[in-house]
Formats: sequence, structure tokens, C-alpha cells
Amino acid sequence: MSDALPFFSLLETDPQTAALIAAEERRQREKIILIPSESLTAEPVREALGSVFSSVYAEGYPRKAMMRISGDRLADLDEQLASYRRYADRRFYKGAEFADLVESLAARRASEAFATDAFPADRIRANVQPLSGAAANLALYDAFVSPGETVMGMALTEGGHLTHGSEFNITGKRYRIVSYSVDPKTGKLDYDCIRQLAEEHRPKLIIGGFTSYPWQPDWEAFREIADAVDAVLLADVAHTAGLIVGGVYPNPIGIADVVSFTTHKTLCGPRGAVSCRPIRRSPSRSTRPSSPDCRAALM
Repeated sequence: MSDALPFFSLLETDPQTAALIAAEERRQREKIILIPSESLTAEPVREALGSVFSSVYAEGYPRKAMMRISGDRLADLDEQLASYRRYADRRFYKGAEFADLVESLAARRASEAFATDAFPADRIRANVQPLSGAAANLALYDAFVSPGETVMGMALTEGGHLTHGSEFNITGKRYRIVSYSVDPKTGKLDYDCIRQLAEEHRPKLIIGGFTSYPWQPDWEAFREIADAVDAVLLADVAHTAGLIVGGVYPNPIGIADVVSFTTHKTLCGPRGAVSCRPIRRSPSRSTRPSSPDCRAALM
């Protein structure tokens, strides 16, 4: 990129857009609108989003070896560039050697943030490419469920998410959805009822995690239910990811088969999403006693 190219400031190029950005800055500074899907982003985040990496077309993924090494080794540019020249890459276009490093570093940091004693970062595979939580969840649907198969998630009206099978979302149109709800008396999840629904409808995918539910989930209970019907367990923790990293909310890593979350809510990062898959050494199976009758909401 030559410094001689005629690049101008946003104010010079598009004063109308510049004025809108300034107005939005004032709105965020002067008003409080409490939306669970938003958080304020720090200046370093916005600085990174506006970097020259916006010019790079990085379709594909970094080399697998890069996705599994420490941040210190990724910071050694001489080593990484030598490996890049020797082993080539998995991208569809050239010029992504530094984008590979940025993506690998982001994936490594995601793994480290969610690591546990039982599942250290080396046993967590993170995909940081999704641009939203919806895109991350749709990719997981595509990986684990075929169109027309059954998925179980929390109903939107009970505190679930659009991508958990709402009729207003493609998931509600493409898959057969069985929605669970909260107990109308306690406002809490009844895991015996959820198990009853799972045993009756045999979903291929069970989603735990919520948009609006004030109680902590019992990930082990979800695991036992999924094992009982041989379902994949997805923990969607988009709204609580920052609390998990902070150690004040149950971490589903090592319990769920896959974990998804967004980066722009309680993590206060850029708009994006991540899916993490813990690498199990051996599967665990468990059983629970039979549960009472419950009614499913079929969508």
C-alpha cells in the first residue's frame, strides 16, 4: 500500500456518515439503553477493527499447526513466516500470512479464556470466524443436524433465542423444533420435564443457554439428558461468556459437546462470535430416573 495513494479522512470523503458517527458517539455517551445484546466497545477494539486487515480477503483457515501453538510462538514472526513459506497454507488466496497469525492468536486466546483444569487450552478447538452468534449457531446446526431432523431448545417467549428454533428464524423453518419452557410456578427450568420431552421426541441436537433467564443452568443435567437420547449438546452462552471467563458462572467446557458465544456482549469486544469444541479423550454416559409427563411446544 503506497502512501502516495489519495486516501482522505472520513470527514473529507463522506461528511454525512462522519456526522452520523459523531451523533452515535453522543448518544452512547449521554443515554443508557440496557439491551442484553450490546456492550460498549473500548477504543483499542475499534482501532483494531479499523486496521489495514480490512483490506485482506482471508477465505479458508490458517494451517492446523498454527491453531495449536502458544501465543508466544505466534509472536515469533521469523519462525511463523518460515513455516508459512515451507508448508504453504489453507487459504484460497495469497497474502494472508499475517491474517493467519491474527486468527490463530484469537483462537488461542479464546481457548485459554475458557480453559479449565480438566480441559486446558490445548484440548479446546476454537473457530473465531463467525460474524455473529446466529451465524455461529447455524454453522453448528449444519455440522450436526440434517434439515427436517429434531432440535430441542428453549422457546423464544420463555427466554430462548431466535436461533434456538423460533418460527421467525430459519432454524424454525428448516428443522423440527421441540421447545422446552420454565415451570410457571417457580420460573426455573424443570430438568425432569426437559428429559421427558427429549425421550419422547429424540432430538439430534439439544441447546442449553438462553437470552433471558436469570438462573444459572445445570450443565450436568443437560449432559445427562443429551446422553440419554444420544443427542449433541450445544451450550449457547452468548449472554454470559464474560461471566464464565470471570469465573462467576458455570463453564460448560468439557460438559457440552460444543460451546458457542458472541464477543460483543459481556466480553465487550467487537461484533463477532466463537464456537469452541472440547476434545474428549473418552465419552461419558450417565442416566437419570424417569420423569413426569410434560407438554412439548412444537413449532
